[in-house]
Amino acid sequence: MIVGGGLLLAAAVTSARAADASSSSSTAALRSSPSPRRLPVSVKPWTGDFDGMLERRVIRVLVPYSRTLYYSDKGRERGVTAELVREWERWINQKYARRLGKRPVTVYLIPTTRDRLLPGLVEGLGDVAAGNITVTESRARLVDFFSPPDLKRVSEIVVAGAGAPAITAVDDLSGKRVHARPTTSYHESLVALNERFRQQGRAPVTIVPLPDALEDEDTLEMVNAGLLDLVVVDDWLARIWSRALPSVRLISEAAVRTGGETGWALRKNSPALRGALADFYASVVQKQGLVGYLQVQALRRVKALRNSTADEDLKRFDEMLAIFRTYGARYHFDPLMLAAQGYQESRLEQSARSPVGAIGVMQIMPATGAALKVGDIRLTEANIHAGAKYMDQLMTRYFTDAKLSDTDRTLFAFASYNAGPAAIARMRRLAAQRGLDPDAWFNNVELVTAEKLGVEPTVYVRNIYKYYVAYRLIAESVELQRTLKEQMRTGR
Repeated sequence: MIVGGGLLLAAAVTSARAADASSSSSTAALRSSPSPRRLPVSVKPWTGDFDGMLERRVIRVLVPYSRTLYYSDKGRERGVTAELVREWERWINQKYARRLGKRPVTVYLIPTTRDRLLPGLVEGLGDVAAGNITVTESRARLVDFFSPPDLKRVSEIVVAGAGAPAITAVDDLSGKRVHARPTTSYHESLVALNERFRQQGRAPVTIVPLPDALEDEDTLEMVNAGLLDLVVVDDWLARIWSRALPSVRLISEAAVRTGGETGWALRKNSPALRGALADFYASVVQKQGLVGYLQVQALRRVKALRNSTADEDLKRFDEMLAIFRTYGARYHFDPLMLAAQGYQESRLEQSARSPVGAIGVMQIMPATGAALKVGDIRLTEANIHAGAKYMDQLMTRYFTDAKLSDTDRTLFAFASYNAGPAAIARMRRLAAQRGLDPDAWFNNVELVTAEKLGVEPTVYVRNIYKYYVAYRLIAESVELQRTLKEQMRTGR
């Protein structure tokens, strides 16, 4: 799979008791989780083994940011990997207490974009890459892996939505469209499957790329909402999330990879670190059930994503698209992004009214609408105009120093729309102080925002982004159909 998931806890996740049981020790451990550790802004490369880490009193764990793995909610670290790493830290300081004296080891969790996990490890910017990393030949050439011999092997299975074509075996994928992120082992597995189909004279799978900013949880939510039909996900993670996503179908018989080996990534030639991890796994992970409580907490935070491409919703989208294009062009926002925001705010319902008095598609307050001087915001066009103009003003007034890509300009506008521009401007400054990119939302300012303001603004932005991906895929499909029809008409 991608570099994501519970890693060493995968064995426990897939056990029967992991779903429902949580020991008192697990609950107590989670409740006592300390506030996030932060490394100094300047992180110097270092490439030693475990003994050197003990001497330095520092271990750096690179981890992807996701609602399954690791995230920070108003300063509290949550997620399967976050809790596991805290257990590892406690174990190290107990086992090596005499050697460490009064200077304990601190294990830092460093959220890192997925494509930088293994390169960052090799470059010495981290000591371990934690996540449910599938061992592949290309990855094994770059790093070593600690994978316990009793760890249950992983299958990459097809997950289908309610409207997906019938799939009962992996060969049924021939000629079908499957969505996958290019950096994942899912994509690699689908490419290998296509090679087999080619040799057998079968139609290949059409692999539709998804943005790498999306995580497995995001794609599963999109399948549940009917935004995507077919995706591939690790079986254990799909089982966790299927409990909260009733419209997904897990097709275990259609696995594009079976017997996948997963583990934590280490730099080459790190025998002492490998030994320490093996000791921790044997003495702690196999004996403590930390996962059940974590699963319950994660699933409580899942909110269902709606289907923005359902017939009635898509009809409203088509009717309003020209308006979104007009004001997207005027204020330099992607019109599909604006449409996705409108769906998040109101399901594109101009008749929508909020309990606090916000009006219409973009949920504009009457006082704001009057100040913007765009006309009667009770009318659809003026309402959409007001939303686009308001976000443009936020960006102009509060982000004059920012060097944002077109996509990030829109994402920051969404965050400001939800949490307030002054707060998001402050998050940019904090991100810069920590050595993160203040001009990048995903995996940068997003991390600080979740920690300081809570997950609501980050979920708001990610939901809009998911709707945007769905709209974009539809637009690309329509354009492809138009091109094919034109080619048939002209005989080219």
